Amino acid sequence: MPRLFELLRRNLQMVFAWKPAPAQLLPLILGVFAFAGWGAYANKASVNRNLTTEVSLLQTERSALVNRQRELEQANIDLVREWQGKLASAREELGQAVAARDAAKGQLGSSQREHVALKKRLDQARERVSETGSIKPAEPSKKAANKP
Repeated sequence: MPRLFELLRRNLQMVFAWKPAPAQLLPLILGVFAFAGWGAYANKASVNRNLTTEVSLLQTERSALVNRQRELEQANIDLVREWQGKLASAREELGQAVAARDAAKGQLGSSQREHVALKKRLDQARERVSETGSIKPAEPSKKAANKP
């Protein structure tokens, strides 16, 4: 181990003891910059590849979301149509119920008029009975005569 430290110290001394001439320094500086430039280019290319991959993943996700949105819109349209059909059916039933109510009101009115007319006839018959004091024999009904 001490020998390793000795070698390392000697190599460091040689590196720091080297005094390059300007003609030797220029290619060294250009080489360092070229190496740094190629490293930056490789880094940028890697970042671009990663971004391209992310963009393609995002486009795939976007397409899936657009398809899902279309499916939901179609389901929504189907539900609206179904509810519109139910609403139309309910309106039709309501119309029928209103028509039946109006018919019943008409029947009620005619029944009430008939009731009033019959009541009036009954009152007139009672007045005649009280005036004469006797009741006229009723004519036999045709239905009773037909029965043997």
